Amino acid sequence: MGARPVWYGTSRGPLERRSPATVSAVPVLLPVLLPLLLPVQTMLSCASSQDSGTPPLRAPRPIEARGERAKTVVVVVVDTLARRQLSPWQARGWDTTPRLAALMDTSTVLADTQSVRGMTSVAVSSLTSGAWPRVHGVRDNRGWESPWNPILPEMFQAAGYTTLGYAANTCQFIDRGIDERVCTWDIEEPDLPLSQLQRDEALVTQATASIRARDADEPLFLWLHLMNPHDPFEPVAEHYDVLHPDTYEGELDPADDTALDQWTLEGRPLDDEDLRHLEATYASQVVEMDRQLGLLLDTLTEVGRDEDLVLVFTSDHGEELGEHHSYFHHSCSPYQPVLQVATVIHAPGRLPVAWHDTTVSQVDLAPTIADLAGIGWDAYRDGETRVDELRDGALEARPAFFERGLGAAGVVQDGRRYILDVHEGTDECSPYGQGGDQRFPGAYEELYDHAADPLEHENLAEADPAGLAALRETTCTWVLADTWYSEIADETHPLVTACEDALGVTDPEPGGCAAAGAGRGAVGATLGALLALLGLSRRRRG
Repeated sequence: MGARPVWYGTSRGPLERRSPATVSAVPVLLPVLLPLLLPVQTMLSCASSQDSGTPPLRAPRPIEARGERAKTVVVVVVDTLARRQLSPWQARGWDTTPRLAALMDTSTVLADTQSVRGMTSVAVSSLTSGAWPRVHGVRDNRGWESPWNPILPEMFQAAGYTTLGYAANTCQFIDRGIDERVCTWDIEEPDLPLSQLQRDEALVTQATASIRARDADEPLFLWLHLMNPHDPFEPVAEHYDVLHPDTYEGELDPADDTALDQWTLEGRPLDDEDLRHLEATYASQVVEMDRQLGLLLDTLTEVGRDEDLVLVFTSDHGEELGEHHSYFHHSCSPYQPVLQVATVIHAPGRLPVAWHDTTVSQVDLAPTIADLAGIGWDAYRDGETRVDELRDGALEARPAFFERGLGAAGVVQDGRRYILDVHEGTDECSPYGQGGDQRFPGAYEELYDHAADPLEHENLAEADPAGLAALRETTCTWVLADTWYSEIADETHPLVTACEDALGVTDPEPGGCAAAGAGRGAVGATLGALLALLGLSRRRRG
């Protein structure tokens, strides 16, 4: 029995069902037969891409350049920045981000930006390319990868901007399209004798110095990726002492990842004292991040780049601080504390001052930035520009999809989160540094109501079967609407087959790279048959 084929189409349209064709053996029917070579070309292309790592070809989805180009474009990405620890949402009343809050007062705020995954390389790939993870192909942080499709720095460089890249994490994103590159990521610079905090300080110091050194009229694009407040959660003493003036006498050590893993394995709940200590430690890093942001903002004003400016502040994802399953990290969590971030777009004269609580997907940010800055977009993308909607003050509500590895996917829509996890938490995602058979726990399906349960503690999957079925259909339509660019996520993957079953797909037709990748033998046999019909000699493939 052969491999189960998968439906295919485009990631932005309805599922397509391709019908088999009948071929005549008469060579004079070449014009009729040529269309039949297209699936063969697809199979050859896909087989080649799986062998070489070359991505499947995808047609550009252009956005016309319009308006005057912004002189200065700045994108600030803060790693693992939990939205609920920013001043507007801080439950304890801590003023953790005064500079960011002031920036919000003069900006467009996308208060409910949904990340595609709680893993930096995956999320930043979507943030910079406007493509879903299953399309851009970046699966985790272990490989030195970046998306196959063009990313923002390359586009601005091609548009004539001087491009500056400063990163303390995932420095592969400043390997492409960057004129001046500074990286302090400990994987790239393991012997750099600096703490995480010092690395961020060094980046901001060098970035601001470079801004000052540039000609005032030089078109400039700056990418800045700061590491704090990423774990290890080490308190910044001058800020921690303000947030937590009392002496903590408990056992929790937020800076010790192994100790946090042990708390998770044991299922030990945090008491009020533990939680305040953990939050104050994390929040002290957030306060320091805000101070570094202030230095950047002051420099832009100092050199006159605060006027014709598009500045975007966002995060790759948030962080768990014990909310779900006593978990203290992010890569395995598909929940709101990790996947909900805030985005601030400061573009005087280009966007109004506004606050939007409408859900926005992370894949929309890159095309929106390029459109807003006036350079347009000429590459493939899944995301949409939201510029016209933001200018009109009416942001359309659209589903925001996400994934967790190859075993879980879901959607945020209409104030609810749906999660389909075919392995019930036991896929390749292992959050525990101690290894073993422990895996992140989860249910097959989860449904949460954000209005009543903003931190998603009550699973409504059994209580609301109609709502569950509707969001299951939305998620599975997305899963099946395009092939997964991955050697292991093919048509036989359980998430694909589960969605086929959920949508009642009983006899899907072959298509796309997943189905085409079933083997070279099928490719060779199909091609050979067509060439024989055309009376052509077949050459042996090398």
